Amino acid sequence: MQKRIIFLFYILALLLILPVARGDAYGPSYRIFILHSYSMDFRWTEGLHQGITETLKNTYPSSQFRVEFMDTKNFFDEAFLKTLAQTYALKYKKVQFDGIVVTDNNALAFMTSYGKEVFPGVPVVACGINDAKSPEEGSNIKSIIAEESDHGGTIRQALKYWPDAKKLFVLYDATPTGRFIASEVKQSLSSIKASLKAEFISDKNLEELKRFVSTRKATDLAYILPFFRDITGNVFAEGQVARELSSVSAVPILASWSFQLGTGVIGGRVISPNHLGELAMRTLMAILDGHTVSPLQSDISVFENRYDYEVVKQFGIHEKLLPEDATFINRPLSFYEKHRDVLLPAGIVIVILSVITTLLFLNLQKQRTINVTNARLTALDKELITTQRELVSTLGEVIEVRSQETGNHVKRVAKISRLLGEKIGLSNHELEILEAASPMHDVGKIGVPDSILQKAGKLTDSEFDVIKMHTIIGKDILDSSGRELLSIACIIAHQHHERWDGTGYPAGLRGEEISIYARITMLADIYDALSSDRSYKKAWSEKRIHDYIISEREKFFDPYLVDVFFEHIDEVRAIRTRYL
Repeated sequence: MQKRIIFLFYILALLLILPVARGDAYGPSYRIFILHSYSMDFRWTEGLHQGITETLKNTYPSSQFRVEFMDTKNFFDEAFLKTLAQTYALKYKKVQFDGIVVTDNNALAFMTSYGKEVFPGVPVVACGINDAKSPEEGSNIKSIIAEESDHGGTIRQALKYWPDAKKLFVLYDATPTGRFIASEVKQSLSSIKASLKAEFISDKNLEELKRFVSTRKATDLAYILPFFRDITGNVFAEGQVARELSSVSAVPILASWSFQLGTGVIGGRVISPNHLGELAMRTLMAILDGHTVSPLQSDISVFENRYDYEVVKQFGIHEKLLPEDATFINRPLSFYEKHRDVLLPAGIVIVILSVITTLLFLNLQKQRTINVTNARLTALDKELITTQRELVSTLGEVIEVRSQETGNHVKRVAKISRLLGEKIGLSNHELEILEAASPMHDVGKIGVPDSILQKAGKLTDSEFDVIKMHTIIGKDILDSSGRELLSIACIIAHQHHERWDGTGYPAGLRGEEISIYARITMLADIYDALSSDRSYKKAWSEKRIHDYIISEREKFFDPYLVDVFFEHIDEVRAIRTRYL
């Protein structure tokens, strides 16, 4: 009981210190090309890339992928796209891709113009696409996943925690993408049943925008769309505009993209680039696995209600006014969260130790009674084992007497068998079983008629066929017991006339197909039988016996056992002399 408890504690301790092993799913190995419209320093692109690559690694871990970043926030015209096409054609001339994932509109535009030329026949899935439309018939592009933010969801949530809002200012840049997203917001506002007036602003530079948001009233809300270029043409890093506006804004600034969080915006029902990337990769894998996919995927659920905790508190918003499933960034860690890496293992260890202590106490209470009972059971078990072995030995001697064989033959076979087993490295338990079971090797002779068993002369072929049946009879006698001793005795009785070269009987087993117990008993039996007078022969000389055993090495006998036998022939001879 105590050993089991300690073992349980050991296993649980290992679980605490070892990393959790992730079960990899095995499947086809694909070569995937990933083309991003922007550079990796954009959190949006980073999220898309993470969703794509993690899905690929988790599903088909042996697959490979290559990645290119077009950086079209800085460069994007037809000459640039043509140069890229020539570069990719040369760079990947000898690489055969199985599939391609592209992100955002510019990468899709490139693949629409040059995909069939640079990557002929390779299926393409595009994700994060504004103003998405179904791909043309016959195109490499097999599915387009729209980037449709839930503007209505973000605004409706805002009206719950900012119920006095009367006016919504939508801030967007004048780029084609900005104008398209602004049109999406206008469409979403038509479904909002509230007296909320909206004003769309794109004609101000950054400084003007800062002054504007800093003077908003408590009945106003601001909503910033992805903003990279102001009216004067100034280009800003990702999140820069949102960060500067949030630092001076008098009202919460809503956002519907997860990459905008962390800049001081309050958040909302944000679209997750990771989810989009995951969906794109799963769509491509479905295509590669032979499934049909929708050419245009819109109205998809890739959103999460996510807020900046510091901004929520800054504007005095109660958490109960936010969606039940809202998650937060910048939320202070609780004492448990700060020290979880220490507290969780410590708590588990304390619980385990408490359980162990309780179990040990209960175990001690029972131990006295158990010790008495165990002592009695141990004595009874030893008595049963001793009785069993004595009965087996006695039965072997009965068969020996009936066969008119030399006295103590089965004892000598048992002792010689144990010696050989010891020399080849059998365990003490195996040696005990071998010594106890080997006397039963001829138990099947109980079913052989005396006229054949005690015949003085040579047996006829039909008589020999009868005598060979004693191996089958022995197996049938002993086969009904599940005891280890009798099970081994059954094997020995059945196999002790099998030969190393496969010419023995009853099953014609060969080599190590024959049990090591039977191989050992057979050698010991034949040696002692040849050394003794029998009703049908006189004892052979020792030299003749040795010559015979050597001649039958690798034929009748296991060659390794023969070598061990002669290495220890003096000890074998001593056993025979002791039990004559």
